[in-house]
Amino acid sequence: MTTGIIYSDRYLDHDLGPSHPEKPDRLKSIVRTLEEEGLWRADDTRLIDPTPCTEEDLKLVHDSDHIKSVKESSAAGTMLDLDTPTQKNTFELALLSAGGTIKAFEQVAEGTLDDAYALVRPPGHHATRSAGGGFCYFNNIAIGIEKLRSEGKIDRAMILDFDAHHGNGTQDIFYGNPNVLYLSFHQDGRTLYPGTGFVNEIGAEDGEGYNINVPFPPGSSDEDYASAIQEIFIPLTEQFKPQIIAVSAGFDAHRQDPLTRLGLSTSAYGWIMKLVREQSEKLCGGRTVLVLEGGYNLDVIGDSNVEVVKALTGKESTSPPSKGPTPQVVEEVKDTLSDYWNF
Repeated sequence: MTTGIIYSDRYLDHDLGPSHPEKPDRLKSIVRTLEEEGLWRADDTRLIDPTPCTEEDLKLVHDSDHIKSVKESSAAGTMLDLDTPTQKNTFELALLSAGGTIKAFEQVAEGTLDDAYALVRPPGHHATRSAGGGFCYFNNIAIGIEKLRSEGKIDRAMILDFDAHHGNGTQDIFYGNPNVLYLSFHQDGRTLYPGTGFVNEIGAEDGEGYNINVPFPPGSSDEDYASAIQEIFIPLTEQFKPQIIAVSAGFDAHRQDPLTRLGLSTSAYGWIMKLVREQSEKLCGGRTVLVLEGGYNLDVIGDSNVEVVKALTGKESTSPPSKGPTPQVVEEVKDTLSDYWNF
């Protein structure tokens, strides 16, 4: 089993200032901890240099006006929104981030790698077709999937997004697309940016039923996420039968994250990925691609990523907690989507 890790020190050049949460130290912490655990240059992991994507690649999911806006904002050093400033190298590094993600998807789809983790910056899941925001410029995971689909390498992809913030950009891009099933676990939008991702946002037109949101209330635990994995994620994968499973890997649902109020443990990231990997092996030959999103506690993001890489490479990880009572939000999702899926 070979896991590709797509990474470049150039991703550390994306620096929006010492007070900005999406800082280079996040990635430094991940790399340092993986090195300390012997997972960075191991027999079953392969480091891969990214290459930039093209503007044509961006157009697979973004409007031309948005691409132009990011390029011009970057040249001028202005802001896309209050949380998303740009600098002269922002556009260049955003191309490298999307390009690294494309490389992860292509090498997994071609069988060069069993699975891959794109440790890229800047992140992407808040970037809609027509706008950036929430620290994001272009939607890396959407670009990677649509690149494969445009090349005829896959038809159907599933995305699991477990970042604590709802991936409003990914939802926007695929909202009418029945070939991409989007499942998001996040903190309730009434309590956290971007204020979207409610249960009744289920997709539109041909994509109706293919957009599933699980908005957890603050304080939700490992046991709550285990219920959602077992009662929603696993049945969906087995009915949709994806050809690749993609994961927007955010680590800000951790109980110690400074920006959010969810309650996951460090070990939760290991057993979540273990269960994702098992479904991927069962349904699509193990083809799994992770793309880094959020996570802002520098003391825990490294350890959480160790759990993820151990799961990807088949090393021992913690088992999920015993199933308790089904959380109300999980029951609500199942009821809302019952016309589309069997839970």
